[in-house]
Amino acid sequence: MRLSKKLVIAALGSATLVLNSLAAFAAGPTIEDTEGPLVRIAISDTLNCSINYKGDRYNEFYNGYSTTNPADCGTFLAVGSELFGPGVLKSRSAKSMGTIAWTPVSQTKSGMGTQADPWVLTTVVRGGGFEITQTDTYSTGNDFYATTTSVKNVSGAAQDFTLYHAADCYLQDDDYGFGEYDANTGTVICRAKDPETGEHSDRGRVEQFVPTTAGSNYYYGAFYQVWDKVENRTPLPNKLERADSNRDNGMALSWTRTLEPNATVDYSLVTSFSPKGQVALSSATCAVAQPGADSTATRTIGVTITNPNRDVKSVQTVVATLSDDATYVPQSVSGAPEPTVAGKVLTFKNLELPANGSVKFSFLIAGSAEVTPLVKISGTTTSGAAIVESDTSQSSTCDFPELPTPEQSQPTPEQPQPTAEQSQPTPEQAQPTAEQSQPTPEQPQPTGSKSTEGNKLASTGANTGVAIAFVGLLGVAGVGLVAARRRAH
Repeated sequence: MRLSKKLVIAALGSATLVLNSLAAFAAGPTIEDTEGPLVRIAISDTLNCSINYKGDRYNEFYNGYSTTNPADCGTFLAVGSELFGPGVLKSRSAKSMGTIAWTPVSQTKSGMGTQADPWVLTTVVRGGGFEITQTDTYSTGNDFYATTTSVKNVSGAAQDFTLYHAADCYLQDDDYGFGEYDANTGTVICRAKDPETGEHSDRGRVEQFVPTTAGSNYYYGAFYQVWDKVENRTPLPNKLERADSNRDNGMALSWTRTLEPNATVDYSLVTSFSPKGQVALSSATCAVAQPGADSTATRTIGVTITNPNRDVKSVQTVVATLSDDATYVPQSVSGAPEPTVAGKVLTFKNLELPANGSVKFSFLIAGSAEVTPLVKISGTTTSGAAIVESDTSQSSTCDFPELPTPEQSQPTPEQPQPTAEQSQPTPEQAQPTAEQSQPTPEQPQPTGSKSTEGNKLASTGANTGVAIAFVGLLGVAGVGLVAARRRAH
């Protein structure tokens, strides 16, 4: 007989530990947010992930048709011949993996759920000579939450491991759906059927895992195939299995490496949902260093945001977080309005992102000449789509040649550009002499405008693609039909 959550909490007198191995589930803190759209985020003390979306009756991952039971979604670690993971799994296929339950250490909740102070669930577990510290972060109004899993080798020897984040999809109260993969970002996707045609199209709701740490592998297939791949304890095969067939599906990401004793490595992803099937936006951040005198240097930070959706997106906020050794240079923005500044946090607004296109802007920071300061970029659109985090550690050079260097003028959008008449030299201005160099045929000729630097950083038609698809509201599927389709579990 399965104990209810209320009975377990009463028996324990605590909200942090699970003692019943047969009925273990999240007795610890959860994120409960009536405004949503993610109205409940529960991470069990053995790292199940259970998510409820506003308007849907059941969990977004399979959990036996329950609102609150832990779902077949979680963090797994393969170490040698052992597989560690959540203590409770629902389907027969998931249970058959022979997973060893994580040993709970602690679980805490902090934050207020705002963009400035998001909810944070921090869960610590141990197993196989490793300690896992997982942080799950959510801000009210977002269609996504972020997960960072820190893996520490607490054994006395170097160890190989494969870390998995895997789930049995149960999108919009329906166990069946389609699959996709975005090669530009490594995103693996479960997509619901088109609400009008019932077919596979970009109008179907989505839930997806978007890796924000490089080096991931992916897999999409039937739910039992996903668990088979995790049970193999090897890197995922980078494959979609019958993605255009409407079937009981699942998805997973993995990372593999060797870790020395006492070393720690972080792996991050975003789990996103969309009521309109909209795809999230990517960001890329780079730095151009121009060493200055003594111990300071000025650097240009270049930001590219790409919108892979077929409609224009308006930015709600783009947030740039500077490391402690960096300082923003006021009035240095090119290609975007001047940000509001609160300490080390810059907030940009009023950006329009063209359909299937990109926007680029830049700004200056001052900091160490020896070490490039860290600048992180993240954000959201007014429609709730995520702008996936990037930072300057991911790129040593900038990938667009029109990025201005610190020596170049940085016009802001508020500064009017001179007209053709204004750009002509006045009698007081020195005229070029015959000895001065004239432009060669290979050199670009000046236009009537004095500066086009701001226009250079305006939107392009390029679509580098990032797929975070966000899941929306459709009606509750018939429970009888869902149960019938679930025969394979």
